[in-house]
Formats: sequence, structure tokens, C-alpha cells
Amino acid sequence: MDVEMLKSLASFDTEYCADSLEFCPYGNTRRFLVGTYQLLTSDNAGSSAQTEELEQEIAKPSDSRRIGRVYVCEAVEDAGEQTLRIIERQRIETSAVFDIKWSYQPVFGKQLAGVASADGLLTIYANDGSSDESLLSSFCATEEPTSDGSMCCSLDWSNRLQGGGSPSIATSHSDGSLQLLEVAESAIEVESQWQAHDLEAWTAAFDYWNPEVVYSGGDDARLKGWDRRIGLSSSTPVFNSGRHQAGVCSIQSSLHRQHMLATGSYDEHVFIWDKRNMRAPVAEHNVGGGVWRLKWHPEDACALLVGAMYNGAQILDVSQNDTRLAASFMDHASITYGADWCQSRDNPACGWLAATCSFYDHIVHLWRKQGSLPQ
Repeated sequence: MDVEMLKSLASFDTEYCADSLEFCPYGNTRRFLVGTYQLLTSDNAGSSAQTEELEQEIAKPSDSRRIGRVYVCEAVEDAGEQTLRIIERQRIETSAVFDIKWSYQPVFGKQLAGVASADGLLTIYANDGSSDESLLSSFCATEEPTSDGSMCCSLDWSNRLQGGGSPSIATSHSDGSLQLLEVAESAIEVESQWQAHDLEAWTAAFDYWNPEVVYSGGDDARLKGWDRRIGLSSSTPVFNSGRHQAGVCSIQSSLHRQHMLATGSYDEHVFIWDKRNMRAPVAEHNVGGGVWRLKWHPEDACALLVGAMYNGAQILDVSQNDTRLAASFMDHASITYGADWCQSRDNPACGWLAATCSFYDHIVHLWRKQGSLPQ
């Protein structure tokens, strides 16, 4: 079956290198957050060092400084012209951003988003909706990095499918450690911290169907599982897989099928796992570029969006035991890191809106996947 080639509908220049984005899950909105990363050095102030990947950015000398921005953007459709444009609603100056994720359930009555940044901290912002120009305000943040110079590389919320109570947040860090955090009404409390990987821990993710289980991936090419119910202080995982051949960068539990898990790596492979047996993946696909981000479709259980670094963005059709390439978006001129689906579709005839962003050309693109994937 032919692969659908998708084209940009609108673009936005973030000025700093763009590496993360996520659509707001609340209401029928096309608003999304974009995180950026800029490395400043004494001999290269105001520009990005032209290195290959974020992995090498982390290894920069101590005299460098990492700055960033969080943008609040909105995809707006021009009436009558059937065209999209991206409007910047707000920008927040911050440390360089590695990851952004919304809590998909309100917390203490608030809509919250977490930002993992190069200063080693996790910052939580609240969407107060007071005006179109001031949407996010600081809510709380962790007090210190996990170790001197360590950066916060990723975060995930425990409440994607299960709301109620105070959620947990898992974070991963460049010193190889993981943290489990509890969100209180005005602070973040550290529940657990442990050494999970020998090198950078690129990603941490909850099992959305069973938030007692946390997965992690590191630059040591290990995919690990952790169970909060048996304790984390011993740093002993419930499984430790070496099936990936390079750093494990992205993990996401399926939103629709309880036992399905997707993982991605610098080795260019997406693996699909049955969580009941983690000895070997049940399906795999080489996307032709390192896999930095994986996002399951909000409604289509088979659609998996891939930020494939040097090979644009890909949409995989994932059945129970098979995976094929369904569509590609190749308009990025640089490393494709951030990717997400819009969480609502106000006009079914227009297809599903997605956004992706790329690093050195600091561009966000909007594009659509028409219809649904074939069954």
C-alpha cells in the first residue's frame, strides 16, 4: 500500500532551536506549547552550537549557558480561505527546555503543564485562561537538580487515563537518575530518587493503565521497568531489556490497548511490546532516523506518530502483531524532535491536525493526516 506524503499547512519560527511540543488537552482548542533550547558559549553568544544531537549538546563545557523559551501558540483557520496560520499567544523566558507534557486531568481544579529543563528542575505551569495574552503562570517547581549540573530530560504524568487525587510525575535526568514526584497544592514533593541508568536517562514514562509501574530508557541502550509497590531504593528493575542497540529516547503506553507499549531509540527502530512479556518485542519498524518522540493517536488505536530525527515525522499503522509505514511528513530541514496530535477535531472532513518541530532551523510545522488509517 502506498505511503501518504503529507505537506505543511502552516509554519512558525521559534528563533531558538525547537525540540518539544504538546497540544492542550482541554476543550475544543488548537492551542499548543512549544519548548526551545539555545546553547550560549563564551565564543558563540546568541547562537546554537552546530552539533549533531542533544546528546552532544549535554556534553558541552561548563562555561556554556543553556537558555530557552516556552511558547503558547494557536493554530487559527482563516475563514473562507481554508488556510491555517500559527499565532503566538505568549512566550516565557526560561532555562533550555527538554520536554513539555500536560496533565490530562485537572489537578486541584487547575489545568497544569510540566516543563523539564536544562537547569535540572521540573517547573509546573497553570493555565489560568485570564486572557489570550497571558495563559500560563508559574504554579510550583522542584527545589534543586538531582546532582550538581544534572539536567531534567523528560517527564510524564501518572493520570493520563486515571484521574482523581494527587498525581505523580516521573522525571529522568542526565546523571542517569529517575525521580518520582508528588504534586501538592503549592509544591512538588520528592517521593523517590534512584540511579536507573549508567548514562543519561533520556526518558521516563508511566504505564497509564497501571501507574504503579514506571518505564525508563537511557543512553546505555537499556529499557527498564520499575514497580513502586516493591520499592525503588535498591535500584533493581523488574525487567532490564537490551534489545535496542542505542540510546532509548522515547516510551509511551498505548492509550487504547492495555498491554501495548511503544519504545523508540537512536538505533532508528520503533519496537511494539506486549507488557505481559517483555523478553522480546512483538513487532518493530525501522523509521530511517533516530526516534526521539512517540505519540499515540487520541482516537485511532493503530496510529502512532514518530518524531524520527533525521527522517522527518512518520505515522505508523500498528496492528496487534504488525507495523507498517502509513504516512510521512518530510518538510523539516533539520532534526525532527517534537511531535504531537491535536487532541480535538472540530471538522472531521479536514482530517487530524498534527504539529512537529525541528532543531537547528527552529521551525514548527502544522500538517494533517486525512481520514483514518485502514483497518
